[in-house]
Amino acid sequence: MTALERLESSRGRLRLAMLPPPPSASDSRPAGSSSWLQRLKGLPVVGLVVDALSGWWMQHPLRPMFSVAAQASGAVAKPLAQRHPVALVLAAGLVGAALAWARPWRWALKSALFAGLAPQLASRIASKLPIESWMTLLGTALSGAGRQAGAAAPSPHAGPDLEPEPAAA
Repeated sequence: MTALERLESSRGRLRLAMLPPPPSASDSRPAGSSSWLQRLKGLPVVGLVVDALSGWWMQHPLRPMFSVAAQASGAVAKPLAQRHPVALVLAAGLVGAALAWARPWRWALKSALFAGLAPQLASRIASKLPIESWMTLLGTALSGAGRQAGAAAPSPHAGPDLEPEPAAA
């Protein structure tokens, strides 16, 4: 093959690799079913948390890097899994054992990445809740606190352990 033929062949393979895969019959779902994420969004409180997390992830600066890495690893793992499935399972076991030994969740959960996540999630959830629910929650909390304060304060006329008042001179 000449250099020009090799170049055209390489370009053709690149064009085929960049095309989206054709939809298969197993990928199609009935019209009535929904994905698990859509079912989660249907739950009242969980839906707010899922929306807040997805909004946070859409604005995260590392999202494009992770999407490219996922596509690249899929392109590498699919042919490897078809040719050497046992080797792929053994490699996954080794990676799992290394993760269990290193325990990265201990240092990853303390990072500054998650330090800003909780306030951002709380503000997104608070902004999506209607004001009536906040007022109901506040009213319930205040009435409960008022009842507890009234029960905790002793009455000045009750109880045998009160000392007698001094007589006026």
